[in-house]
Amino acid sequence: MRSPATYLLFLLALSICHYAPAQDDTPYRPKVGLVLSGGAAKGMAHVGVLKVLEEAGIRPDIITGTSMGSIIGGLYAIGYRADTLERLLLNSDWDRVLSDRIDLKDVLFEEKDYFENQLLELPFEHGKLHAPKGLIQGQQIFSLLSRLCLPAYQIEDFHDFPIPFRCVVADVVSAEHFTLDKGSLPNAMRASMSIPSAFTPIRGDSTIFIDGGIIRNFPVEEAKEWGADIIIGVYTGRLKPDKEELNNLSDILIQAGFLMSIRDAEAQLPLVDIYIEPDLRAYKAQDFKKADSIIVCGERAGRLQFDKLKALADSLQKLGPPYPHPALPAVDSLCIDHVVIEGNKRFNVRELQGTFGIDAGSTVHVDDIEQGVSRLYGTNAFEQVSYRLQQVDGRTVLSLKCLEKAPTVLRAAVNFDKYLGAGFLFNISARNFLRPASRLMFTGTIAENYRFGLNYLKYLGKPQLWAAVLATQVSRDEIPVFQNGRQNETFQLTEWLVDLRLQKRLGNNGMTGLGLQREQLSFKPIVSSDPTFRRLDYTNYNLYGFLQLNSLNRNILPQSGTYLSLEFKGIYNNSLEVRTRGLAPGISPDSLFAFTPYTKLTFHSKSYYPIHQRASITVSPFAGFVFNPSNTFGDFYLIGAPEMLTRRSIPFYGLNANQLVSQVAFGIGAGYQHFLRDNLMFSIDANAGFFARPDLLANSAPQPEQFLAGLGLTGGYQSFLGPVKFTLMYPIDTDGSLPRNLRYFLTIGHRF
Repeated sequence: MRSPATYLLFLLALSICHYAPAQDDTPYRPKVGLVLSGGAAKGMAHVGVLKVLEEAGIRPDIITGTSMGSIIGGLYAIGYRADTLERLLLNSDWDRVLSDRIDLKDVLFEEKDYFENQLLELPFEHGKLHAPKGLIQGQQIFSLLSRLCLPAYQIEDFHDFPIPFRCVVADVVSAEHFTLDKGSLPNAMRASMSIPSAFTPIRGDSTIFIDGGIIRNFPVEEAKEWGADIIIGVYTGRLKPDKEELNNLSDILIQAGFLMSIRDAEAQLPLVDIYIEPDLRAYKAQDFKKADSIIVCGERAGRLQFDKLKALADSLQKLGPPYPHPALPAVDSLCIDHVVIEGNKRFNVRELQGTFGIDAGSTVHVDDIEQGVSRLYGTNAFEQVSYRLQQVDGRTVLSLKCLEKAPTVLRAAVNFDKYLGAGFLFNISARNFLRPASRLMFTGTIAENYRFGLNYLKYLGKPQLWAAVLATQVSRDEIPVFQNGRQNETFQLTEWLVDLRLQKRLGNNGMTGLGLQREQLSFKPIVSSDPTFRRLDYTNYNLYGFLQLNSLNRNILPQSGTYLSLEFKGIYNNSLEVRTRGLAPGISPDSLFAFTPYTKLTFHSKSYYPIHQRASITVSPFAGFVFNPSNTFGDFYLIGAPEMLTRRSIPFYGLNANQLVSQVAFGIGAGYQHFLRDNLMFSIDANAGFFARPDLLANSAPQPEQFLAGLGLTGGYQSFLGPVKFTLMYPIDTDGSLPRNLRYFLTIGHRF
């Protein structure tokens, strides 16, 4: 390390030996290089140091950085000041920024059920499954960096920034480090922070770039190469630990991965004139939510060197004013002269442009571009969608880079609940199967009460708002029958449904359509002291119309938005087969199972209205009417449990799953939910409704309307297996036909 006196002698020697040409007697002003290391969240301490540098009057002439140092340094180089960067770090939603998550409301309606709603997602290509390339593709961090770097979109050479800038990456192929100083600034930053196994690498024609901190975490030589005479180095990376600090396998593996980087940083250290190392031992690389205290640590370390910094600033000022560093102007809106789409192999340009929604000649705001990118990413067909703006021959070019998912993707999850028991869920989707702009999907739940479905969707037209769908599904459920509060019969219901429909998407959050169905229902008694029949089969043909809305912010533990389903159906029976065991005298099968065409209306909704950042009020009306004058046994609603368990379900707090069978149901629920953390919540719910039961094969008049109400207390947690929800329920008002006792419902894992 050089002493303060050395700086002054160094500056004096430079001022004597270096002069401008004869017509200009201005002494040479040495250039200050600022070197910012990586360190993930710890790198936010750089902002605290920048605050001290600005206070001391030092404006760097060159900036180099790695990983988080490249992000802080790159933004500072194009004109962001320390206070602006501090507000940015403090106000960022780091759970969102460091993820691939977008709001569910930005996902196409037909993909919502399968978006980020699985335990595992694996690409299937070339005849085999492939492991994911990293935990995070970086969709959100790329989007944020692209927005922040818009002021520099016309500059290709980083040397032309207000402050020349360079950042460092490591190439997995050559095992060497590379300096990035041209091209796309957001892309360079993203490559420099591609921590192996956390973020996916950035691939080039012959390179695979990862976090430069693996090899060179302290790029001092890169600043010297660009002409820096005096180096201010800020190091927030890993250090050689004490033996006692490496007390588990995780610590040892992480430290082993940075051995080369630590040795290289030590080799760079003698080139540094003023060295600043914040004390960050109390923080971890993932502590992004502690930005305020980490920035303070950086500021505290900078102030320990304030006298040296101030002396350097004063000495430089005597040699002349600093080089001008005008900030680049902000960019809000601009005219797009040309749109280029890159990376698409299985999707044609017409499909992608129709979804993106921005054409050449449009004048757009950056929000419009980001919304178009979200629409493309929300198709669930891409691992990442990013954009770049360039100035080419005086024209503004918008380039979209689409990283497609494999043509076939396998999603899997596990689930357990009190009704289905343990189950394994899978979903296999294939894009552009048989025809372009199509999707084939096979979904199943392997459990005692199974569900299997096959769905083929073909988009129609350029905007892809219309689609034709052919689907079939098979399921099995158990239908309990209660009398006097006790279950005395159970029927097994097997359903096979074939569905052909034409649907239109209403934006991202709505769907409407018309369809035809062939519905085959098979009832079989499995618990009964004196069953009236051995088997009962209906074959129906249905004409229906539907409206669905889904503006929830996420599939798992939503905090805002509405889910709504409305369906009106006409049911026409084609055949009825009854295998009886013998009926009481004077009773014929036709009197019990008579069928005339009828209609059915089903409505249920749940809305979340935020009243606070962590709290919401929920409202959930429901209604179901089977307008069947013959009271056919084959159509009904299954009331009970807080979850939608079957296509006939109406969730209701206070009742066990399928505890009440009803042909008429209407009522409402309301509740309050509160999030203790983003992944931990509780809710208090109440609901009430009127219900009318079917004949239930008894030789008596239909049951009268019944009023029921119930309370529920739920705790929810987002675990690595998926959401875990435990609900305690109690019926608070009945007609005496149901016992008033405490019930519970437990569900673990995803549903789709």
